[in-house]
Amino acid sequence: MDNRISFELNDADKQAILAAIGVLNEKLLPHLVELAQGEARELPTMGDKSYGFVFKALEFATFIDVSEFEKDVNTVGLLREFYVPLLQLAKKVHDTMTLAGSEAYVSGLTYYGSSKEGQKRKLPNSVLIVEELGKRFPGRSKTKKEE
Repeated sequence: MDNRISFELNDADKQAILAAIGVLNEKLLPHLVELAQGEARELPTMGDKSYGFVFKALEFATFIDVSEFEKDVNTVGLLREFYVPLLQLAKKVHDTMTLAGSEAYVSGLTYYGSSKEGQKRKLPNSVLIVEELGKRFPGRSKTKKEE
């Protein structure tokens, strides 16, 4: 397997990123809501296509009190500015974790396999290594193999 990622982050950058996340939490979280599980599915949704419709409806709605309507439209517009870049960043963080985890898992499997080979050849410490890793190996249990 090719090593597609070699990620290193110095301590100063790590602390700066954590501080930036702290600022986001401090400044943004007090204004956000959390929906109950399943609640979002019951709500009509405003996506990219309906955003233009809603924005135009607000422009035309001059004969009613639109203050809350306007706040809601402005809230969506403002949060969209944050949402897309945060979503892209979150996806890249997730993808990077996935790739690094995959490479680490393959390396672990390779080492486990070579240790099992060493156990067959009665190399020192191989039995201990295979037993210890075998306890943590997420593969099939012995009871499933016996079935």
